[in-house]
Amino acid sequence: MNLLSRPFENILITTVNDGPFFIDELFQRKFAHPAPDFGHPVICFYRKNSANYIPVCYTSFLQHDEVILVGGAMTDGKAFTQMTGDLAEIIRASGGIYYHVLKFAFDHFKDQCEAFFGHAGDQRAYQVDMNAGFEPTRYQYLIGHFHKPVTLERKNYLIEKINAIGPF
Repeated sequence: MNLLSRPFENILITTVNDGPFFIDELFQRKFAHPAPDFGHPVICFYRKNSANYIPVCYTSFLQHDEVILVGGAMTDGKAFTQMTGDLAEIIRASGGIYYHVLKFAFDHFKDQCEAFFGHAGDQRAYQVDMNAGFEPTRYQYLIGHFHKPVTLERKNYLIEKINAIGPF
């Protein structure tokens, strides 16, 4: 088991095969359209009890040639109101649940790509992205996480390649 998948009691971060099954309602509430049915969804669940697992955070990881595109990230603030004890505050104090989802996914997918790229227009999400290991590029909103040794030439090539596809 990946230790990053269980950062707190009653919290599980995992990949799922059918993301919309778990998060379509939340996705529609946040983005006003159906959840994507492509990529590799990573979802954080809160176990309220043995019969109730609540999705707290979702992010999609999409293989694009030699990199993975990270997108569609969202956190459900309502889910935090259902947490018992001081769990919600402990999560916030540790960087937030999106931070932990990113750390899990960076580790989980590390052997499947040369780098991760995101498109961060939301300032709060951007700060979490930076804390988790992303770095800004010369392009507004485009961020990269280079988890493997890479030459400056290769890094610039990947940045240019991903910038050319536009927002994702």
